[in-house]
Amino acid sequence: MTSRLPAPVRLARELRRRRVFATAGLYVVGAWLVMQAADVFFPGWGIPDTGINKLLIAAIAGFPLALVFGWFFNITAHGIRRSLPAGPENAGELRPLNGKDVLILGTLVIVAGAILGYATIEIGILRDLEPQPSLAGKLPNSVAVLPFDNISSDPENDVFSNGVSEEIRNRLGEHGELQVIARTSSLQFRDSDYAIPRISDLLGVRYLVKGSVRAQDTRIRVSAQLLGDKGAQLWSQNYDRELEDIFAIQDEIARLVASEVAPQIAAKFKHDYEPSLEAYRHFIAGRGLLYRRDTVAARQELALAIELDPDYAEAHAEYAISLLIGLPDETAFQNADAAITTALELAPDLPRALAARGLYLSNVPRPPDPVASEAVLREALRGDPNMVYAMNWLAHALSLQGRREEAEDWGERAYALDPFDGIIAGNMASRVWERGNPERAEWILRRLVDLPEPHLPALFTLTEFYTDTGRLVEANRTAKRLLLSADWMPYWLAGNYAMMARFQTAENLISATAREYPEESWVTSGWIQAQVPHWRGDYRQATARARRIRNVNDISPARLSPQERLFYGVNQALAGEYEAAIDTLAATLRRIGDSCLPGGWCNAGAHQALALAYSKTGSPDEALKRLEAVEQWFLQLRASVETMQSGDLYEAARNAALMDDRELALDRLEEAVEAGWRGFYVNNHDPRWGPLRSDARYQALMAEVKADVDRQRARVEQIDAEENFQALLKKVRTSKKSAAGGNAVDR
Repeated sequence: MTSRLPAPVRLARELRRRRVFATAGLYVVGAWLVMQAADVFFPGWGIPDTGINKLLIAAIAGFPLALVFGWFFNITAHGIRRSLPAGPENAGELRPLNGKDVLILGTLVIVAGAILGYATIEIGILRDLEPQPSLAGKLPNSVAVLPFDNISSDPENDVFSNGVSEEIRNRLGEHGELQVIARTSSLQFRDSDYAIPRISDLLGVRYLVKGSVRAQDTRIRVSAQLLGDKGAQLWSQNYDRELEDIFAIQDEIARLVASEVAPQIAAKFKHDYEPSLEAYRHFIAGRGLLYRRDTVAARQELALAIELDPDYAEAHAEYAISLLIGLPDETAFQNADAAITTALELAPDLPRALAARGLYLSNVPRPPDPVASEAVLREALRGDPNMVYAMNWLAHALSLQGRREEAEDWGERAYALDPFDGIIAGNMASRVWERGNPERAEWILRRLVDLPEPHLPALFTLTEFYTDTGRLVEANRTAKRLLLSADWMPYWLAGNYAMMARFQTAENLISATAREYPEESWVTSGWIQAQVPHWRGDYRQATARARRIRNVNDISPARLSPQERLFYGVNQALAGEYEAAIDTLAATLRRIGDSCLPGGWCNAGAHQALALAYSKTGSPDEALKRLEAVEQWFLQLRASVETMQSGDLYEAARNAALMDDRELALDRLEEAVEAGWRGFYVNNHDPRWGPLRSDARYQALMAEVKADVDRQRARVEQIDAEENFQALLKKVRTSKKSAAGGNAVDR
């Protein structure tokens, strides 16, 4: 009778008889309980939330094993027994295990052990990769304001939700007793499923503010809560207001939070000027773009905010900063100066405007005035003790004065308050690297780029790190990720291919840059287009190409940025146009104050090219003066760091060669090669090495570098063939251009 039943029915009855369903149910319940326990205990053990994903994968992989076990075996009061199929001979009896049964059971145990071992090892690795801050290591009186959620149906209201959390953060930052984590690091946890204890540990804070904003018609509702580092709610409040009252809402929330976090402070928040809501909307959008280093788009939004509300001092200050970020030309410096002046006339004590003035003073090619910059930045920090970028700029101003220990202290403070900002963390990684810990430096950078929303400058800094340490394959992979994840110029990958003698690929990437960014100053000046002939060692062509493109675009030398003029002058010197090179380089270096003073910045390559030009035109004393200044700068740098980067070592070696100190030059070059210098193909034609090029030791070192570069090039070519990267890049960038209305957006 049973044999006449459909096969699925017979199978279901057999599964039920063998208790497979019961085994599966017990396994699912047990796995669920383990996952719940992991969710509770993993954060306390320092295991990131991705560890739960590893555990889930192991649980899913183990489920088929549970089904197989349930089919073959049964657990009884007498131990494990073998389930026999139903039939007239055995009537579905259970029997003791024989040799074959033990083999099956042993195989299941081995596979299950392998799965469990994989999960344990992976979770252990994740725990080891993460910092293990204790409560004692968290910043005192520290608070992070997480991005407020926009729970309105209209995505346009993101502006208000971002603005609420941003202004609360700014007002809390006015209290010197509070340590407020900066915007960039807090933003990493937008829409994150990390638990509060996990976020608190990563940011190193004791308190977190989170909330939501709902805007509808002319009404806005803000919900805010203050949480302890373990997730306990300490305070919460809802605010229903007319949209026009948004600034009053922000002040009120900030005052209440401050009173909970630092009760010893009498909360006094000043907000003397309230802009129009439309100007405020553009200001918030522009500031967000500026934090992402999308400077062109940021300037457009901030300019609109100023146009809508000319008395908006904060917009003028932020606009000035957007002009000073990157490689500003003379026009940008002039416009930034005017914007800062306007901001300070409108609000003389505005910390952000003072910080902008400090940034201007330490960067303007006049030459820079780091002493005045320091004074203004300290004044800005008295008004806003938590402005991390002012700390970062102050560190730069102190470094220019040779006060490295003080500079490092301010850099550490900035990093503590904004550990996930790419610029600040990049500077921190550089300091750690100089102290002789490149592994820690790489960890800092990788921690940034492996976030759900990595800060893109960190990818760029990591690319530079891999390049300087001679890891060209990793540099190539990281630069590709940068291009695929954002609309950065293809130029940033061209140098990597040039280092591996893939000059045509580099040329293609630069041509794509010129097509996609026709209005960019680096394109209209010919600076980018001159790079490949420069890398090839054809300095005459590099000079001629830059000159021709500049003439076509009617760009006078006065309109070039200092960096562009120095690059042009170096090519003139290397091409043998010595008199012209002296005119270009001497005037530019004098203008920007780059005299290689100890503690300051030194463009060694430009000074060495100028020294070459002087020596070739009968001015050996002028040449020696330049080289001795560079030499003193290198000696001071070596004394101040534990590890010199390979690029600096190479330039130090070249300086010794120009000073005709053969043995010192070769010793330094050997150090550079050991540290990771791999610039054989892009530096092999440099005439500044002079007679050393025929030296046997020099040739042996170059052969060593060439062999390693050729090996890495083969690996990159293999990866490119497997991934068809060029087709992928074209597809991604075409898609982005279409989304942007047919025009690429500058970073």
